[in-house]
Amino acid sequence: MEDRTTALLDQLVRLRKEGRISRRQFARLTGGGVGLAAISAFIAACGSEPTPPPQQGGSGGGQSSGGSSATEAPSGTPDAGGGSTEESSGEVKRGGRLTFAIDTAPVGLDPHLATAFSSQMFYEHIYDTLFHFTPDLQVVPSLAESFDVIDEKTYEFKIRQGVKFQDGSPLTVEDVIFSYERMIDPEVKSTRGVWFNQIDGLEAKDDSTLVVYLKNPFAPLIGFMAMPGAAIVSKAFTEANNNDLTAVAMGTGPFQLQEYITNQQGNFTRFADHWRGDVPLVDELVLQITTDEASRMAAIRAQQIDMTRLFDKTNADLLEGEGYQMYKGLCTSYTLTFINCRREPLNDPRVRQALSYAIDRQQFLDTAVFGDGEISGVIPAAEKNWALPVSEYASYKQDIEKAKQLLAEAGYPDGFNVTLTVSPQYQFDVSNAQVLQSQLRPLGINVEIQQVEWGNLLNTINQTRDFDLLNIIYTFQPDPDGYTYNFFHSQSLNNASGLADARVDELLDRGRAETDQAERKKIYDEVQKLLADELVPVLAYYCYYQYLPSQTYVKGYKAIPSLSRIYLRETWLDK
Repeated sequence: MEDRTTALLDQLVRLRKEGRISRRQFARLTGGGVGLAAISAFIAACGSEPTPPPQQGGSGGGQSSGGSSATEAPSGTPDAGGGSTEESSGEVKRGGRLTFAIDTAPVGLDPHLATAFSSQMFYEHIYDTLFHFTPDLQVVPSLAESFDVIDEKTYEFKIRQGVKFQDGSPLTVEDVIFSYERMIDPEVKSTRGVWFNQIDGLEAKDDSTLVVYLKNPFAPLIGFMAMPGAAIVSKAFTEANNNDLTAVAMGTGPFQLQEYITNQQGNFTRFADHWRGDVPLVDELVLQITTDEASRMAAIRAQQIDMTRLFDKTNADLLEGEGYQMYKGLCTSYTLTFINCRREPLNDPRVRQALSYAIDRQQFLDTAVFGDGEISGVIPAAEKNWALPVSEYASYKQDIEKAKQLLAEAGYPDGFNVTLTVSPQYQFDVSNAQVLQSQLRPLGINVEIQQVEWGNLLNTINQTRDFDLLNIIYTFQPDPDGYTYNFFHSQSLNNASGLADARVDELLDRGRAETDQAERKKIYDEVQKLLADELVPVLAYYCYYQYLPSQTYVKGYKAIPSLSRIYLRETWLDK
């Protein structure tokens, strides 16, 4: 963290000496009023993106400017930072169709409402955001050319001019205001509202300037603005569709959705008037839905697809051994079991603590992914700057006698029956369910595994909350606030466990308002210990590796530990 901060401050000093930023801007950015994400994005907007310091292993993550990732380049390429550089040795070829086989069908296309990663795999190509993430999780400008921090609660954004929506209409500041107001409108019930509920007002200062007024200082703001779910939508298009973007999509992004064949594939074409001008490089993108991993392997061997994603390390090793390119690396996704804190006997924290003491998390990791990952807390282990080492958690050391004692104190010496809801969509979740069932049996806790369709599981965790235990995988957030406030603050719409704890709420409120990074670290360390050892609203297990095999003629793709596929826009086919 110190190396990262020093590098950013050195960049600011140089920009001030060169006269490229004003004295006021320099004072605002170095006076402790903004976080590293804002400083990083500001420097990038000035055309001087800092080089991150050398990593000491693993993934950086952290405050939305993140750090380096553990993502590797394809085997045999020189780039070890997250993407291929083959295009440097030859001329980039434009055109052609790129087919990427994905494992799960989207559950709605509305970027402000669809929480499933399978939906993001579709809409992140159609829409742009004010900022976006580089392969090493830096935050850089996108639809926002630059911004200025007027004071700790006022930001001015310069919106890029000449940007067109895919229907030919121009992007305006009013579209940006409409998008953010839609996300925070309680009537819309967008889960993105928790990212932006500190916005007190939005104003179009002129045709290219957006002013955002905050209720309180809000350190994660710029990082959340870079999330794919914070997409900028067309006000006119949205209103013409009665505010329903579930099955229609039209943005300023590099690809236009031509057709979605339910549960089969999405067909995209290059948006020729995309504001970047030089991307995308292919004319067509096909996202083919193939839920069976063996079928995806067969398809890549038969050259029916160009790229795919695998979950099974054994399968990935096979394809890599056969000479296919393999993008791989520890990602920020992590597996967990949600515990419904509203239901007896799970509403007793001693019962939830007993569950944590009873299990051996290494066995979860070994069984599901052959040990190819890292045991994790509620802030994923891949987020090296923020994740507290799991050795700090008392309940992560398996202690069956301690677990039995806690159950007896809670009035359940002989255990109890409980249902665990899981979808077979992801084998990780099923494997974790089976291991949990086995490991809780010595306590007399009988776990009935109930498998449901993926869409039903999402409805259960997001809407009905009708579960005892529920297995799911959560993906990247640009800030510790996203991993904690989002899921454990009593006022968050995403609080599926139903945890309501005044201490956690107070810490999380402080954490998102605190701009000093050392103080924020102390706050989130305390939050993580509370959640892991005392309150236990979830059982967190491990972060895992992503495996993205491709044909050798696929060039220019950049993997990213958040699992985003936005860099398909820079991918080309050398054939």
